[in-house]
Amino acid sequence: MKKWMIYAAIGLALYAVPWIFPNSYYIHMAQGFLYTYIVVVGLNFLVGLSGQLSLGHAGFLAIGGYTIALLTNAGVPFLGGLIAAMVACAIAGAVVAMLSLRAKGPYLAMVTIAFGLLVEIIANRWVDVTGGPAGLYLSDPNLFGFKMGVVEYYWFIALVTILVTVLTDNLFTSRIGRVFRAIGNSEVASATVGVNVRNWKVLAFAISAVIAGIGGALFAFQNAYINSDSFTWDRSILFLIGVIVGGSGTRLGPVIGTVIIFLLPQWVQSLYDYHSLIFGAILLLSLILLPDGIVGGFNRLRHKNKNVKQVTIDNELQKASNQVTWAAERSQTVLNVQKAVMDFGGYRAVDEVDFQLNGPEVRGLIGPNGSGKSTTVNLLTGVYLPTSGNILWKDRDVTSFSPHQMATAGITRTFQNLQLFQELTVVQNVMVGFHLHYRTGFVANLLHTRGFHQEEQRFETEALRLLSFVGLAEKAYEQAGNLSYGEQRLVEIARAMAVKPQLLILDEPAAGASQYEVEKIMKVIRNLKEIGISIILVEHHMEIVMNVCDNITVLDFGKKIAEGDPAHIQNHPHVIEAYLGGEEVTKLVVGK
Repeated sequence: MKKWMIYAAIGLALYAVPWIFPNSYYIHMAQGFLYTYIVVVGLNFLVGLSGQLSLGHAGFLAIGGYTIALLTNAGVPFLGGLIAAMVACAIAGAVVAMLSLRAKGPYLAMVTIAFGLLVEIIANRWVDVTGGPAGLYLSDPNLFGFKMGVVEYYWFIALVTILVTVLTDNLFTSRIGRVFRAIGNSEVASATVGVNVRNWKVLAFAISAVIAGIGGALFAFQNAYINSDSFTWDRSILFLIGVIVGGSGTRLGPVIGTVIIFLLPQWVQSLYDYHSLIFGAILLLSLILLPDGIVGGFNRLRHKNKNVKQVTIDNELQKASNQVTWAAERSQTVLNVQKAVMDFGGYRAVDEVDFQLNGPEVRGLIGPNGSGKSTTVNLLTGVYLPTSGNILWKDRDVTSFSPHQMATAGITRTFQNLQLFQELTVVQNVMVGFHLHYRTGFVANLLHTRGFHQEEQRFETEALRLLSFVGLAEKAYEQAGNLSYGEQRLVEIARAMAVKPQLLILDEPAAGASQYEVEKIMKVIRNLKEIGISIILVEHHMEIVMNVCDNITVLDFGKKIAEGDPAHIQNHPHVIEAYLGGEEVTKLVVGK
């Protein structure tokens, strides 16, 4: 069934509620269910997609409610007040996000708790404006001169609910949703493909706050009365329970969650004193038995029995995969690392390391454990800011660049510890890598315009081409987390290729791979060099290093102890003493 037909059926069902239940109590209850659902949808967008926790969403509910109440009492039309409430919540959400950018996990929760409590205190104490516990009385909502009664206002709420659902679902299934899921899975990996994590986290908070503000504005006119008792901290907890129990990050989760947090108390009103205990038990059981929520658990079972879409590797796709020539069209690689130093307290992980890349080559970066290889990679990709020294890229000082700025400049990487976006499919992982090359904006993704669909199709085709290049096209629509370790390594390489870098840094790409997968990885590295990409390879497999690298830089205790071609490194006495060992060198020379 097409999506529009589903929404049409839902719309008809919502329209029929006043006819099926011609009683003001049930209509008010339906109104309450819908605006609660809207708030849960907004919180699910924040928690489920971008992985940011909020325990103060009742604050946005209050801002939306009081903004529309104060403006309409001042003579502003109802729709004008609703738009102003959305703007006020967007600003508040962005401010909260910017104040909490460096906070994660429980620290982020503490910031949002403080925000919710602050709004609650203001609503309660600023009596001259909010009315405090006595509240504010409102006139019936007026839409273009038409005064809406209980039934008409319910229909208006239902219409807004459908619009919010459609637009939010569009974001879930667009590039915007993929980027938010990527950030929720791994912020550092998202940054290395060009995502400005800071700005996107602010955007996620703002969108969630706007949706919650819509719910608050609709709530304000339900009884034509609003007071501070409606926005207590426990209400924020209730919204979060709805998200978690329903299924965080799922599209149907908010519906189930709202049924539990809104309708369940109506059914057990006689147990009012035990509501907190009941919801606590529901949350505990959900976390133990259904950690992905009710809808998430159902989806997991459904996916186990679902046939994965197969990709046929025809001659045209194979031919296209051999025409990935964008790197060769770029100017020559020029990287100059000048006396880079990285101190951690009293420990110097990198000690005045310098080297240069002057063309498309595979440069090995080797050394024993603790020699500073991964720290050097983190310096080159903006994860760490060096204590001293400079990194020049095409005669431009990029020493202080962040990871997303490095990606924009043409430098990206893979990771020693896998940083795949596990919740996305293989092809979606690679499509996130094209982040810098998308041209459709937020509105096109929100409305699913024709340009949006054309761009999605184009980048999906390009992603399949890259997956064919690394030999994984047939698994494009499988969940990334279901692949073998070596295959996941190849997906990371394909995702990095989607950035279209001129310098690709591979941090132990063969770690954990089988011998068959190691051979595939070696072949991919050679092919990458052939199409003009310069590579810095950090690897413990000496077979790979000695057979694919043009030049090798050796580190020991953070210092560069040797540099040259594989033959020179194999016979270098300092390298043999620090890392390889004479017997191992003999094997490698013979093998080569």
